[in-house]
Amino acid sequence: MFERILLAVDTWDQAKGAVATAIDLVTKSRGEVLIVHVHDTGLVSRETVDETQAEARLLTAATFGVLAKRTTRALGGLRVAQSAGVARQILHEAKDFGADTIVLGSRGLGGFAGLPLGSVAHRVIQLADCPVVVARVAETTGAVHARDEGRTATVA
Repeated sequence: MFERILLAVDTWDQAKGAVATAIDLVTKSRGEVLIVHVHDTGLVSRETVDETQAEARLLTAATFGVLAKRTTRALGGLRVAQSAGVARQILHEAKDFGADTIVLGSRGLGGFAGLPLGSVAHRVIQLADCPVVVARVAETTGAVHARDEGRTATVA
């Protein structure tokens, strides 16, 4: 487990905790990470309506840069889907990659607050065939602790 991790990133604020979690898992397992950002082309969307392809590419590249500093086993990609298909696209990419774990971020708007937003994390959890690790934004500090090296690296 944790040898083939799919890291799904949405916005940089949501990605910080997920990136830190993925780094921790891949460092311990010596596995590999596939970074996926699904560029939402739907008309009804949470925050990605105004996101351009260029911004989506920058997010993917920045995430790759952070992971590449910590592991040589990082791959990246940008995918396109409509609002209703974002979770399914993440799951499709996980299956194609042979992921044994999916890591993603969440703002933590569970329950009724998350329902009108169509929580991608909630759908991925319900439909995934493998374990899903959700790093909530409110619980993250932005730091990755490298216990074996005795230092702290900031994910910024």
